[in-house]
Amino acid sequence: MTAAMVVRRLLRAAVLIAVWVALWGEATVGNLVSGVLVVIAIEVLFPVGPDVVPAEDEGTLHPIATLRFLAVFSWALVVATWQVAVACLRPRLRLAEAIVAVPLVSRSAVIATFVANAISLTPGTLTVEVSDRRPDGSLVLYVHALDASDPDAVRADGRRFEELAVAAFGSAGDRARWKEVVS
Repeated sequence: MTAAMVVRRLLRAAVLIAVWVALWGEATVGNLVSGVLVVIAIEVLFPVGPDVVPAEDEGTLHPIATLRFLAVFSWALVVATWQVAVACLRPRLRLAEAIVAVPLVSRSAVIATFVANAISLTPGTLTVEVSDRRPDGSLVLYVHALDASDPDAVRADGRRFEELAVAAFGSAGDRARWKEVVS
């Protein structure tokens, strides 16, 4: 383990301990000791760093792209909430619900998780399954949509979330695959 890795782990531990103490509301010896024990448990149960996550899944955080992802997700949340509310308030409920396969370009489980969660948190859609890897290494999300009258629109929404997630959190390999798709 390099010195930089040790410093990173110590900083992460210090931040987690500070959050723990802040959540308890007062800095006591008991809260500090329990915070240290919780951080040790987290480090043992949920390790991070080199060789823990496959290299293809290790991305970098891009703040501007992350803000764009959050903005688009927030807007999608508002629009979908409105659409579901309108659909529920209609005298006759007309839904064209279905499960739609949304193939991903990315091979990263981290990106698939971001996309699946963004879809599931948006009213009217729910990721019901993430398929095993396809021969090219990519994944497929199976999404239940209340309004699947246009399955291509459901796929386009999923691809938009994936594009934003790759830009915000993706690895160099994911970005290269996206450039190939766009080209």
